This record gives sequence, structure tokens and C-alpha cells, in this order.
Amino acid sequence: MRFWITRNSELSIREQLVRQVLLGIMSQELAPGHKLPSVRAFARQYHIHSNTVSAAYHDLLERGWLELRKGSGLYVRPLQAAGASDHSELDHLVAQLLKSARQHGFEPEEVLSRLEQLVRPRTFDCIFVADTEPAMRDILQAEVAARVSIPVRTLDDGALIYTAPGAPHPARSVVVALSSRLSGLRATLPNGVSCIPLRLRSVRGSLEGETRPPANALISIVSRSAEIRLWSRAMLLAVGLDPACLCEVDATLDGWPDRLRLSALVVTDVITAGSLPATCRTRVYRVIADSSLAELQRVCSCLPYAEEN
Repeated sequence: MRFWITRNSELSIREQLVRQVLLGIMSQELAPGHKLPSVRAFARQYHIHSNTVSAAYHDLLERGWLELRKGSGLYVRPLQAAGASDHSELDHLVAQLLKSARQHGFEPEEVLSRLEQLVRPRTFDCIFVADTEPAMRDILQAEVAARVSIPVRTLDDGALIYTAPGAPHPARSVVVALSSRLSGLRATLPNGVSCIPLRLRSVRGSLEGETRPPANALISIVSRSAEIRLWSRAMLLAVGLDPACLCEVDATLDGWPDRLRLSALVVTDVITAGSLPATCRTRVYRVIADSSLAELQRVCSCLPYAEEN
């Protein structure tokens, strides 16, 4: 099993490692009896401190997911040994669900959120959008607000909203964030507030219907969000465009529209699109997958949303 360690994640590297080992065990990618790499070997392979690996292994060992075989190393314990013995059949079913969901590209946070909604269906009166980057937060808010008919606010202006007269009750509010951000967010929210992860739109979905530019055409990527510029660039490179033809433009800088005069195509976000010169051929890169927007429509007090093809 390969581990993915992100150094700019809201989760610590230790917690990332713990969660990925747990997912590997529950999905049976790390089968019972599987031997984990030694602390030194793991730290060397993934370029992280050995103390971090040791702390993650110790946590999993204390919680009963691993067992130490003297003189040999750490091994995955059978699921029924790691959990309650009378829940072994349920553990197996959960493991199969997580394994199948992962094969279809769904993260554990998404599975948890969907299970909560299926078991305890709720509707909401207010959506709060959370993100660590203000520009991205505004873009997500704009995309969500265009699809639902209830108030959509950003979490920065909603930190004290529950104390204001006429404010929405926590139980009637839902916080949405990109899947990669949601794990570290839950613990900071008031009791009773639900969370829904937002899936990223696929490369195919982002470029569907777009005519391929000529080989030497200049393509500008314009946004206030550094992440949007990074993702858009990666998306365009993924479909075989020449890196030399791509120009990134930071829309927070003065005079940025002047840099678009020679562009055959401008890729931008929903907010910046409204500020582009009328002469620009524009392709709006939308961050949120239609499936996530459809889910928000289902759980909010609004009309059902018909997914796009």
C-alpha cells in the first residue's frame, strides 16, 4: 500500500499516517498479518521524521489495530481482534463498504457524511462555506450560491452568527468544505453542526465541449486563488497542452487584464469571469463536482437539482 503524505494539509503528518493505515486495514488493503515497514524504513521512504512514524505506530498499537511481535516487528491485527468481538460481522460489512467506495473514488469523510444523512435525514436553512484560502472560499461560496435558494455564507463571517438575533440554529446549518479540508474542521465547530464534503470536478467534466486550442495558442489562467491557478494548469497539462503555452495571471495584481490581450483562451473562476474584458474567449473552471451540488440541493430546503450530464 502506498501512503500519500501532504505537508501543507490541515492534518498533522502523524494523523495522516494513522488515518491511512486505518483505512488500509478497514478496506483490507492491509490484510491481517501484514507486516508494516520499520520506523526507519518508512521515515526514509517518505522523507519524514522517524519520531513522527513512531508516534503514529504507537497510537495504532495502543488502539489495538496493530500487534508487536517481539524480534519481528509490527503487524496488522485481524479486524475482530482490533474491534469488539460481537461486531465482527459489522466490521466486515463496513470494510467492504469502504473498500468499494475507495475503488469508486470516494473518501472516508464522504462515506461518513452520506451515512449520517441517510440514517438521520435533515434539511437545512443556511450553508456555511469553509476554506483556509479566502479567495477559494469566495469562489466556493459563489458556486454553491448559484445552485441553492437558501443563504450561503462564508465561515469567517459566520463564526459568531449563532448568537445574533434571528440567526440560524446550529442544527439547521450545514458547513461545506473541500474533502481535503474537512477532517481538521469538524473539531472546531459547535455541537450539532453537520458537515458535507465537496468533491472536485473532474478534468473531463471541466473541459467537456471545449475545442482544443491551436498548438501554439497562448492560454491564460486567471484567478485570485493560487490553488485555482495550480489546479487549472495541472488540468490543462493533463490533456497534453504544451507548458510553454500556459500563462498564469494573478488577478490580485494591478493591471492584470492588460496581460490577456494576446490570449487565445482565458481559463478562470466564476468570480473573476465577471471582470474579464468582453473580447476574451473564456472558459470558466468550476471547482465543485455536479454530484456534490446535487447533494446540497437534496439536503437543503429548496427544489431538487437536476444533475448535468
